[in-house]
Amino acid sequence: MGVVASETWIGAPIDRVFDVIVDFARYPEFVPGVLSCRPLRTAGAARHVEYEVDLGVLRTRYVLGFREERPTRVLWSLVSGDLLARSDGSWELSEERGGTRARYSIDLRATPPPLVPRAFVDRVIDQLTGVQLPRMMEAFRARAEGLA
Repeated sequence: MGVVASETWIGAPIDRVFDVIVDFARYPEFVPGVLSCRPLRTAGAARHVEYEVDLGVLRTRYVLGFREERPTRVLWSLVSGDLLARSDGSWELSEERGGTRARYSIDLRATPPPLVPRAFVDRVIDQLTGVQLPRMMEAFRARAEGLA
């Protein structure tokens, strides 16, 4: 699929935006499609997080390994998953005009489960990047700005 990126300005301090990004257990409260998000283990700035996500036409589970570089970067790579073959990405944050410029980028590749056509999985990935990505960015912006 290649790398997909989205960028937005958030009217909140960089530390608050960073805290929202790494508060994985709360994702089901505000991130569209996230049914559960459970930190599994932490070692310093690295941690594994298990997700269960509803993609509209199917559900998937996966584990991402995160590395945090407070307050400007959060990086991740796929550890395991039942649909994803690759998920490498990052949040890049910078202070801008009294708020935070947030850039999200991801390299996402899927492997079709048995008996599921590749074209179907490709459509799901297109839906994720074309529709869900803007919704997710808005959800993070609203969450960070709503915390006083």
